[in-house]
Amino acid sequence: MVARFGGEEFAIVLPNTDAAGAEMVVQKIQTRLQKLRIPHTSSSTPGYVTVSMGVTTQIPETGSSTDSLLQLADQLLYQAKQQGRNTYRIKVLDETPKP
Repeated sequence: MVARFGGEEFAIVLPNTDAAGAEMVVQKIQTRLQKLRIPHTSSSTPGYVTVSMGVTTQIPETGSSTDSLLQLADQLLYQAKQQGRNTYRIKVLDETPKP
């Protein structure tokens, strides 16, 4: 599911997807967007639309907070933008199912 989350921000929810799967999706999005070479004339950067992403993964459990997951993704997005844009940062919260 893809949804607009803010002015220039979108959320992508990938159920049943681990960190490796999420990273594969992120890389495909970036590659396909780069191939489109959509002009971005009002930008001081290269001149084409790029995408930076903050990615988190978690196996939900009772008491899991979507708010904390979104806050972490937002922090990671900010880090990606600060480190040159057109990149991503990923953090796995916990992918080990508990017995």
